[in-house]
Amino acid sequence: MNIRKHLKRLFLVSTAIFWTSCSDDSQSSNPVAEPEANNSSVAAQCHEAEKVVKRKFNTDIMNDPVAYATKSAESGAQITIRDSIEEYVLENNLRSESRKISDNAPACLKRMLDTLETPVYLYGAPSPDYIATKFECDDGSSYINEDYLRYQEELEEYEKKYAIFNETYDQIEEKRVAELKNLMDSCINHPEDFPPSNDEYFDYDDEEDSDDEEDSDEENEKEE
Repeated sequence: MNIRKHLKRLFLVSTAIFWTSCSDDSQSSNPVAEPEANNSSVAAQCHEAEKVVKRKFNTDIMNDPVAYATKSAESGAQITIRDSIEEYVLENNLRSESRKISDNAPACLKRMLDTLETPVYLYGAPSPDYIATKFECDDGSSYINEDYLRYQEELEEYEKKYAIFNETYDQIEEKRVAELKNLMDSCINHPEDFPPSNDEYFDYDDEEDSDDEEDSDEENEKEE
């Protein structure tokens, strides 16, 4: 996987969890726990002995990694083609002094830029969240944090779903980039095939729905 694709996917995933995670408050650095007293009238006072940074879980991946990968891959593919169009415009001096695409550029290229998804950049990063792995008490005893054990189980499940997300993302994004690249090349080389009165070429959601309908029609024909 090339670095650019990895960064784009990381951007899409991290964007989804940024707003929910940045408002979370970190746990207190020294919580007091009271394990069962061992033949003592007063329970020992305990504190966190070891802490690790908790990984931020993307709830969309946890709920349905395939559905979220499909959505993210479509966004990633559109952003990739937007970058390709911007490079083409720059290389061919198709920007006016006002930074708009000049009239010399194919009209369909302008419409394609208007319809492709635009990346939204977030600045800053959420504060890290920590979790204690164990507690130590003033009587010399220590014990594992049960919340940490549960976190480990959740992390294992998340890693499995994240692997599904990655595999699905790669497959769908590669296909959609190729499709959109063909559309871009056709627009540049044969702009006459894209009349201004017809924008159906750039209605990407409808295109996907149309493919689903065609598959459904084929299935119905087979059943008949």
